Amino acid sequence: MRPSLTSEEIRWLECAARMGRAGAAEAQPLHGTQAGRAFIGRGAGGDRTMQIDLACENAMVEVLRRDAPAPFSLVSEELGYAGAEDAPWRVVLDPLDGSLNAKRGLKTFAASIAIADGGRMADVRIAHVDDYVHSETFTAVRGAGLLQLAVEDSRIESEFTDESRFETDSIEVLLLEAGRPDRHDFPYQDLRKISGSNTGADMRVRQIGSLALALCYVAVGVGDVLLAAVQSRSVDVAAGLLILQEAGGGAASLSGGNLMEQPLDLEKRCAFVAWRRGLDGEEIVRRAREVPGFALDKC
Repeated sequence: MRPSLTSEEIRWLECAARMGRAGAAEAQPLHGTQAGRAFIGRGAGGDRTMQIDLACENAMVEVLRRDAPAPFSLVSEELGYAGAEDAPWRVVLDPLDGSLNAKRGLKTFAASIAIADGGRMADVRIAHVDDYVHSETFTAVRGAGLLQLAVEDSRIESEFTDESRFETDSIEVLLLEAGRPDRHDFPYQDLRKISGSNTGADMRVRQIGSLALALCYVAVGVGDVLLAAVQSRSVDVAAGLLILQEAGGGAASLSGGNLMEQPLDLEKRCAFVAWRRGLDGEEIVRRAREVPGFALDKC
């Protein structure tokens, strides 16, 4: 089934896919190597920049500048801000979400590319997350759902997920992103509250180290809920949030603000919870906010 897309959306999708493949080509030989984890400095987002981060970003930005179908401004994890602020499109890029995994040789890291027609999270119109290790991509356009994208033959089709994953309201897999232990003090056993049962015996907790991929896994029903107990940046989550929404899931800030009204910038902001289609979002948020000792002001 072919979705109804504008010609500009199609060109942006093709550009994003080429960016992802360019980043993957740079990441592959550097993943888990001494050369890849060489410390370069601090990126614009404040985190440590390794050679693998910089190589992926340089390759992706080169493709963007060559292939972008319209004027744009750029917000990128390492480079920071570039282009005219009043450009009609804003590209929000994390060239390597899961840098620590990539540096150490763990096999969960990805490119996160969001293309917006405004300055808020709600303005993201096109999203593309490229799993560098497993050659899997997650793509969505606002209002068009999840998409399959094949740049080689310009084929774009609607993506259908395994519907059986959304037929139950039980929570079996909770994905957790909790960052550094010294910044959290919630008792691990109290995560059972997310399951809605007193024991949480049927729920298992997994942490993968990439917010972009974690959001995509919830979108397609691999995970049921993502508890992101970290102050997240738009470069990490803007693409994944659109993919999640287009799959019928949702997300909410745990500090009470409107997650989708956050600006597309490099500031660290609120922790959040996300859920797949088929779950009661209001109930999930209520349970997440009841986890004692969550210490949102410290995460």
